[in-house]
Amino acid sequence: MRSRSFRAGFSYPQRKTSEAQLRLVMATTFKALEQSGWTQKASAYDEHFAKIADQAIEPILNSVGDVARRDVLDICCGTGTLAGAFAARGGRVTGIDFAPTMIEIARSKVGGADFQVGDAEALPFLHQSFDVAVCSFGLWHMSEPDRALAEAARVLKKGGVYAYTTWLPPQQGWDMFDLLVKAVQAHGTMNVDLPRAPPPFRFANETEAQRTLIAHGFRNISVQKGWPFGRGLPASSFSR
Repeated sequence: MRSRSFRAGFSYPQRKTSEAQLRLVMATTFKALEQSGWTQKASAYDEHFAKIADQAIEPILNSVGDVARRDVLDICCGTGTLAGAFAARGGRVTGIDFAPTMIEIARSKVGGADFQVGDAEALPFLHQSFDVAVCSFGLWHMSEPDRALAEAARVLKKGGVYAYTTWLPPQQGWDMFDLLVKAVQAHGTMNVDLPRAPPPFRFANETEAQRTLIAHGFRNISVQKGWPFGRGLPASSFSR
């Protein structure tokens, strides 16, 4: 669990982390730590790491089909690039993220979409509001991903489509994970009692993903491994 400190918005502990900072981390829930990290690092994410995650956009767009004049929800929308791509294809797009700074950047970059600050585990939308819901690399950062899946199912119209992406474990090809862990080990503080976190690669396991999605009412499940970046798992076309 300690080696997963980088999950909180890539806010790595520094070599000279103060005792007060360590106490704050230890007293914080996983969800609060994630939200704080992403809120602090939104600009850095948009300038650097987003370019990697954005390589999943085309597979996601292709997996959900035609979105013209359809209501699309981008959950954990970050700085809005995926939402913008859906809007460019004619979708009526809403993006939601729990980091206000992410939403600020998304609003400044993307026209034709509505962006809101909100919680993926308690979506502020009525039942059966959307034709399509997507979550690109967001489940990885949720304290209760099952609640998020239940919420996605709740807000989808009957026959709607849900798609998500997640990272594969390093033994299946995600080399960057090993690089990040080594960087934290070399330059960070490892003796931090981090808050309890869910298993990071749970939804990269096809059997577990299908079992969980079926339990939340999804059908016609298909999984695609590999895309241009070659290190992610777009799991696509989950019908409500």
